[in-house]
Amino acid sequence: MIQDPVKRSRVKRTLLIIIIATIPCYLLGGVVLLVNEGIRGRVTPSAPTATFAATAPEFSATPSPTLPVPTVIFPTRTDTPTPTITLTLTLTRTYVIPTSTPSHTPTSTDTAIPPTETSTSPPEETP
Repeated sequence: MIQDPVKRSRVKRTLLIIIIATIPCYLLGGVVLLVNEGIRGRVTPSAPTATFAATAPEFSATPSPTLPVPTVIFPTRTDTPTPTITLTLTLTRTYVIPTSTPSHTPTSTDTAIPPTETSTSPPEETP
């Protein structure tokens, strides 16, 4: 038994939808059974069959004059294939297997050093 009320209501709703969706199938099956029972007792009338006899008409064939054979021969053109260069690019996958060993690559960084002030005055004389 489902203890959670939300899950229980969801299962109830799903089962109700399934039941409602299958009702038309049951009704259609009942209609088919009723129609089948109504047809079972009937005798199907058969239409009278008609037989036709056909005879082929007789005909006579008369020979026809033979057509003349053409005497002119036309030259035919022979194509010579010219080679063409076709560049076909294929993509290949390159697999990289990562390593678990860390590597340290030193990088250089530029650090600006602030200029220091120096005085250029002459030294003081002592008396």
